[in-house]
Amino acid sequence: MMKKKIAAMLLAAALAVSFSIHPVKAEAPLPELKAETLAIGLRNPWAVVQLPDLSLLFTQRRGSLSLLRDGEVTHIADIEGVAARGEGGLLGLAADVGFAENRWIYLAYNTLATGSPEVRVARFRLGEDLRLYDGMDIVTGIPANPSGRHSGAQLQMARDGILFIGTGDAADARNPQDPRSLAGKVLRVTRDGGPAPGNLGDPFDPRIFSFGHRNVQGLALFEEPVNGQYGYSAEHGPGRDDEMNPLLPGNFGWAPGLPYNEGVPMTDLARFPDAIRQAWASGNPTIAVSGLALIQGEAWGGYNGALVMGVLKDRQLRVVWLENGQAARQETLFEGAFGRIRAAHMGRDNSLYITTDNGSDDRIIRIQPGE
Repeated sequence: MMKKKIAAMLLAAALAVSFSIHPVKAEAPLPELKAETLAIGLRNPWAVVQLPDLSLLFTQRRGSLSLLRDGEVTHIADIEGVAARGEGGLLGLAADVGFAENRWIYLAYNTLATGSPEVRVARFRLGEDLRLYDGMDIVTGIPANPSGRHSGAQLQMARDGILFIGTGDAADARNPQDPRSLAGKVLRVTRDGGPAPGNLGDPFDPRIFSFGHRNVQGLALFEEPVNGQYGYSAEHGPGRDDEMNPLLPGNFGWAPGLPYNEGVPMTDLARFPDAIRQAWASGNPTIAVSGLALIQGEAWGGYNGALVMGVLKDRQLRVVWLENGQAARQETLFEGAFGRIRAAHMGRDNSLYITTDNGSDDRIIRIQPGE
């Protein structure tokens, strides 16, 4: 009975993909783009968000949270308990959609606070004095690898106040398909960390929205769900097939066999015929996609409505246009110009903000369409 219930949910999710209408293929001319460096001398900036006053809040993987305003960087805090190892550290960041009133922010980070490696999501209030108050762990116990491998830990909040959390599988073959493990998943929770309505339900942990993921690195949400789809995620593949996937409930088909056999497909349709298919895949080899943003604004011309990913290994931005939920066209931007690109964030001012992740003298860069 349980297997039938799961299969029904997965089939409904898979069918929903074919009716997705966002975003659309480029039709208008593509404007020239200009890039402006806003901050230098950083070390592994992982995530950046624009606040209502148009300042930029950002994390650096070793544990610091900072603010960029009017060309000046202000250090806010070193987050207590951050374990920066390998791919792990202070990673995901989101500002509450009601930030102007509640000033809440959300951070995801690796920690050894309990003695065992885990990823946590915490909520803080950022005071007008740029200090953190009222710290509260809202999700704990997300499995982590001691080395930090496959940490994921991406955050994005929807307009209804539901927080999306993308997690990595911690390089443990059991996690992606385990209905109780929070690793290798997309979670949806309330501001206090409780389960959001519309998640998978029994036998899954009630915070789980989708499963069968390898290492979620990017989240981009629509302003409103479209046919039950909330947006897209981006995740790392093994030797081939980084993926961009629709944010739908169900199984995305990653199931490495013991002892963590990465020779299986990212979306294993032979083993899981009802698995949800990716919207885009890198093919062979992978390019190491990271942050993901939905480009918005008429000034962007033909880029308006496309998805853009930061790319680490191939050192570029990758723009993808979709039609009916599948990649119809793609383009490479700024190849090799900035090194490894980690974050991609569409600001309130309709500028695209990216961060580099080269390990030293990293930057925050603003990209805008030319006039």
